[in-house]
Amino acid sequence: MKVGIIDLGSNTFNLLIAEIGSKGEYKQLYRSKVGVKLGEGSFEKNYITEAAMQRGMIALEAQIAAIKNQYCDRILAFATSAIRNASNGQQFVKRVSDTFGFKIKVIDGNEEAHMIFQGVQLSGALSSENALIMDIGGGSTEFILANEDEILWKQSFELGVTRLREMFTISDPITENEIEIIEAHFDEQLAELNELLNKEHVKTLIGSSGSFDTFNDVLNARKGIPFNDELSSVEFNFQELAHHLVELIQSNRDQRSDMAGMPDLRIDMIPIAALLTNYILKRHAFKQAKLSRYALKEGVLFDVLKGNI
Repeated sequence: MKVGIIDLGSNTFNLLIAEIGSKGEYKQLYRSKVGVKLGEGSFEKNYITEAAMQRGMIALEAQIAAIKNQYCDRILAFATSAIRNASNGQQFVKRVSDTFGFKIKVIDGNEEAHMIFQGVQLSGALSSENALIMDIGGGSTEFILANEDEILWKQSFELGVTRLREMFTISDPITENEIEIIEAHFDEQLAELNELLNKEHVKTLIGSSGSFDTFNDVLNARKGIPFNDELSSVEFNFQELAHHLVELIQSNRDQRSDMAGMPDLRIDMIPIAALLTNYILKRHAFKQAKLSRYALKEGVLFDVLKGNI
């Protein structure tokens, strides 16, 4: 059986096509990521603009073509923050259904966090020790305290990079005063997470796909390390990552666009992602940082393998 899984995120639409064998084994056949910016200009009003809807439909047209080319038996599509919070989110869901003939499932923050956990679990990044999983999206960021066997705590926060860019005045580069204002917002929004981590003394941070892919790809490009799509998880050089986050926060757009390994769709958003990640690393005594290249769509694949969906 072949399955096409689409993660309709607030910034990007991600496609995974996998073939599943009779004994539960699987092979990834195709992956794609399209920058859509579905939430751009909409978070303040909780409304998806017509221009954003059109970008979404164009992206889906290409991804459905890929699914048809692979002769997939099933299409599973899941939508997150931008669609679930928008007053016209269901209009987009209906437009997709009428045009392409499949239904998007809109999931809440808790279900999103659970699927992200399953994706990270499938990547092999987790161990018997508790770790904090961090998944930075356009509309929300999910934090999950977990080990390889179970979730101990999870929560979705409306701290996505597109949402934050719309909430705050952000210069190029970000000024010290702007950083203080944004970090004060983090203090307020993440009080429960900070209290939990102060008690648990978690040593490992696992970044789930997205922005963490970019951190890793830029650092590897500088060292001449070629991209390896067979690696589902990697460990960062902790000090190297910490220095790179500060570099991104202090950089201007031209500097970021000149960085080898920096995707165009991340150039404007990556300083906010770096600021949020740096905030977490500064406030807690992490000793290790990992990247899970698997996230929500692989979490859906996990459910398919288990026969849950």
